[in-house]
Amino acid sequence: MKFIVVILAAGMVAFIGAVICIIAAVHTGSTKAAATPAAARGSVARPGSLGALHGSETPESEAPTFNVGLGGMDGVSGLTGHDPAVSRLICTPLPAGGCNPRNFQQQADDPSLYAGEDWGYLRTTAEELRQTVLQQKDQILTDQRTIRELSGKLTECEKGLGGRSGSPDRRGNAALEQAITQLKDRIDRLERSAGPGRGAGPARPWGVEDLEEELERKVELLEKERKALRLEAAKHRQEIDQGISKLQHRISGLEEGVTMLSFPEGFRLSFPARTNYMFALMKHAVPKLRAFTVCLWLRPAAAGVGTPLSYAVAEQPNELVLLQDRSAPAELLINDKVAKLPLNFSRGSWQHVCVSWTQKGGAWQAYQGGKLRGEGHGLAPGHHIRPGGELVLGQEQDSLGGGFDSTQAFVGELSQVGLWDRVLSSAQVASLARCSRVTQGAVVLWSESKVQVYGGATKDPGEPCSKHSKSSQ
Repeated sequence: MKFIVVILAAGMVAFIGAVICIIAAVHTGSTKAAATPAAARGSVARPGSLGALHGSETPESEAPTFNVGLGGMDGVSGLTGHDPAVSRLICTPLPAGGCNPRNFQQQADDPSLYAGEDWGYLRTTAEELRQTVLQQKDQILTDQRTIRELSGKLTECEKGLGGRSGSPDRRGNAALEQAITQLKDRIDRLERSAGPGRGAGPARPWGVEDLEEELERKVELLEKERKALRLEAAKHRQEIDQGISKLQHRISGLEEGVTMLSFPEGFRLSFPARTNYMFALMKHAVPKLRAFTVCLWLRPAAAGVGTPLSYAVAEQPNELVLLQDRSAPAELLINDKVAKLPLNFSRGSWQHVCVSWTQKGGAWQAYQGGKLRGEGHGLAPGHHIRPGGELVLGQEQDSLGGGFDSTQAFVGELSQVGLWDRVLSSAQVASLARCSRVTQGAVVLWSESKVQVYGGATKDPGEPCSKHSKSSQ
């Protein structure tokens, strides 16, 4: 902007100097010319020799007559070249620069050299300079609005961080850091766009350096506040961990007391609510299985059975899962592959269920009440159940031993859960449904000492095959 003002000032000085040179060169003291005839008013100046400018040297008949255009105004008479109160001046446009007396001599010798010159070039140049000034003014206003917008957003970030309480959210901190980085990048681009290439002066005009310093200062303040919040959150988290540890000790004590109970008529597991923390863990080492049969007794207490059983390994949380959603049929998952099971569970009554599978062709069978309800093939053929996982009752695992979802939890009672390393025959499945036992090939048997409950799940006396349970139905 300063550069443009300097150019305008220089142009005006050159123009005024040229006019002064012309006025100084023209003799304005002659008063010998006679009055101009009335018929000559309104005519334009007629060119003549340079000597016509000096009344003492030019005959009256050759003196040029000109009208300056005031004859049409009220109360102002037309001014002519013979008005004694007005000097006769001929202003010829001169190029901007120094005043050289030789130019006047050249014009006197040959007036045709400057006859074609006019003010068009100067007018065009002045208009271009004016448009440039307006454009630079608009650009400055736009950049100022951008800086105000960035400052406002930074203020909002500060308010957002200052209004937090308690434990900060790591994702919120990351979003704040990203917003601050974006603001700094935008200011850097603004500074580069305002550099010398624009022709507006220094590389960082309009206080951009001051704005950057202020931004850095505010970022430092935000960092200090975030550190303070982090320390406060760590302290709060430590208090929570201590409280959780105390609760875990109390729960462990209660569970140990329950474990020492004796169940002469067998026991069952109760899951009274649909939560993401209530489950039972079967403490059996599951070996590598190329085939299996899993059987259990269940009594659902809500629509949709949920997940009675799930086995997960580190590589695959859905290694072996038996579940049913509220509005879907029962499913058997092997290595995250799914087979729909034609089973129908009713609420409030005990039901015996067995499902078998083999890696040969991925063949599977589904039994309910000791009877075959459906079978199929193509379920994870060639796969083998991987060892070393966690066998959980009542929850579906999204990670090894955890990642529970309350919408997939089992609500009701379970008992007599067993796992065999082979496909049981139809007769053996029917025998189990009649409360008989099959020990051949068993890798997981129903044992009170091998089942641990957590999160409010309980062990209760009685089971489907006991006299106590049958009399209570």
